[in-house]
Amino acid sequence: MNANLIRTLLLTVLLGPGVVLASSPSPAEIDRLRMQADAGRDDRALATLSTIARTGNAEAQRALGETLLRRPDGQGAREALEWARHAAAQGDTRAMLLLGKAWLFGLSGLRRDPAQARAWFERADPGRNPQAAYYLGLIEKGGYDRPADQIKAVAHFRFAAQQGIAEAMYMLGNACASGEGVDADPREAMRWYLRAAALDDPQAIQELAHAFARGDTLLPQSDLQAANMARAVEHALRHPKAAP
Repeated sequence: MNANLIRTLLLTVLLGPGVVLASSPSPAEIDRLRMQADAGRDDRALATLSTIARTGNAEAQRALGETLLRRPDGQGAREALEWARHAAAQGDTRAMLLLGKAWLFGLSGLRRDPAQARAWFERADPGRNPQAAYYLGLIEKGGYDRPADQIKAVAHFRFAAQQGIAEAMYMLGNACASGEGVDADPREAMRWYLRAAALDDPQAIQELAHAFARGDTLLPQSDLQAANMARAVEHALRHPKAAP
């Protein structure tokens, strides 16, 4: 009996009768297992993901790492990082981002390590990957592991914003408003806030609400528009988007 047949039989047993995965599970099949293991807390789906991950499938390895990191008890965080590292070693960019965010924010109780976070975001190619650029912008702005560099932060935020990352648009708007890392330009700041708000970024919508409430040279004072923006903020907070 060859290895592929053994693997297929094992997956069939784990998934249950009548459910058969292809010998090389598709990204959609792996994502379905991830959702079952994550939101549904389906331990059988988690076991199946683990089985596929052990065959060397990078997408399954990353999905398993994502699921283990989101478990509320925080158990398995180190195992999650190990699976993400296996996927990253195969060039999986999403696994590199997962590792970077885990170390930057201290997910699942991990000790924060901005230096490791920086290293993973840099491996994810921030010159091409807008998510990696956004998070590197946060690190450069905050100066977590070395002195802050506002000019570099703005460069990262600008690239990510130009690629459609709403959170980066908001941060770029802040930079233009305050003159940190770029010449102060209230009109440019407002343009970026408007673009971010159109993508339901709650912080940008809140900024517009304040602008309408106080009135300035760019937006006329309007209690009605301020109230509309406030309602939009509530809606955005009730229906949060996934982080970049």
